[in-house]
Parts: sequence; C-alpha cells; structure tokens
Amino acid sequence: MNEALFSWVAREADSHALFGNEYFTSLKEREMSREVFTATQQQFYFAVRYFPRPMAALMARMPDSALRQGLVHNVSEEHGFEEETGEGFDPVLAHDVTFRRFLASLGVCPGGMPEVREGAAVRAFNTSLMGTCLMERTEVAFACLGVIEHCFAGLSALIGDSVVGQGWVASHALVHYTLHAEIDQRHAADFFKAVEGAWAAGGISRAAVEDGVWLGLHIFNRLYGDLLAETLRSHECAPAIVP
Repeated sequence: MNEALFSWVAREADSHALFGNEYFTSLKEREMSREVFTATQQQFYFAVRYFPRPMAALMARMPDSALRQGLVHNVSEEHGFEEETGEGFDPVLAHDVTFRRFLASLGVCPGGMPEVREGAAVRAFNTSLMGTCLMERTEVAFACLGVIEHCFAGLSALIGDSVVGQGWVASHALVHYTLHAEIDQRHAADFFKAVEGAWAAGGISRAAVEDGVWLGLHIFNRLYGDLLAETLRSHECAPAIVP
C-alpha cells in the first residue's frame, strides 16, 4: 500500500475521538459492568453479521476482476475461507459463527440470539455502510470500509485484553477478537490498495478518499457511543424485580 496514504490514515485514526470513546475508556478503566458489555456485544453481533453485505454490494459495482479481488478475498474470509490450509471454506470460521462463540463464552445462550431485537444504533451503522457502498463514489466506499477494518484491529486487541484481564472470558475463548486483531490490517490494506491511484491523483479523487476515511471514523465512533447509551438507557428503564 502507498506509504503516504497509510501514514495519513493511521494519523487520522489515532487522533480521532474513536479511541477515546466512552465505550472503550469505561471498559479499560473497569467502569463497565459485564452485564452492560454483554448486552452491547449482543447488539454488535448484528454489525458483524451484516458487514459482508455492503462489501458484496460494492463488489458488484466494480467493472473488472482486478478491482474486485480485494473485496472477494475479504468477503471470502468473512465466510470462513481458510487460505493458509488450502482447504477452502470452513463454516466454523465464518465471522458471525466465531462471534456467536464469543457471546457464548460470556454466557449468552446460543439459541437465544434470535430473540434479541436489533437496536437503532447498529441498524443506523449498517444502513449507513450499505448506502455508502451502493450510492457514494467508490473511492469513498473503499476508504470507509478500509478505515473501519484498520481501527477494528486495534480495538479487537483492546477489547480482548480488557475482558480477559477482568476474568470475563478465558483467553482461549477469544476466537473472534483474536482473529480480527490478526487479519484486519491485511483487510484494510486490500481496501486502500484499491484507492492508491485516487490518492496519488490528488484533487477531487484524493478528497473522496479523505471523505471516506472521515465518514468511516464518524460512523464507527457513533456506533460504539450509541450502543453504550442505548444499553444504559434500556437498563435504567428496566422494571425493578420485586422479590
């Protein structure tokens, strides 16, 4: 990937409010309860399950195979493609499946997720991503997806360290977050490789890449902030249990 582009993306991400989001500060400082964390992660499951769909929508807009390759690779891994072993797709490694295993390690009954109602916070994030991949300039869409993948690698490590450190989850059960801490920088590189030419061209093409990065940071930050606020609000409104 173009080093100047990568350096700019890293600086923008590091200086953004995302990493100082109350969701992550409260988790790191052990101010978030396990109950609240689990409820937010149940909602985050809907984002994990949905994420390949905007990528597939963007892939359909690409006119040739060269521009589709990075998307094909990422969508395949989202669905459990195991490149290193050469054995093809392993359904157990599909990312929605690994995330359900993570939820199970938090005590969420595997059969209970169909009963969980998708909230407005994650629905807004999902529809924003889909609208971007369907309707925006492709440079905006690639950059938006790319910066989300770039950030999620670091956030996965942060979340993993926090939940293991508090004894909520055993380190061997961190299947989903361990996986993403390892592969999401590669996914981000695939996305940004597709916009290297636009970045180098400058002008409105580079501006579209910048807009995509800023959009991705904005909606990802809003997702976590809104998930926490939504969950805390629902807990405050829950009826008291009378013994």
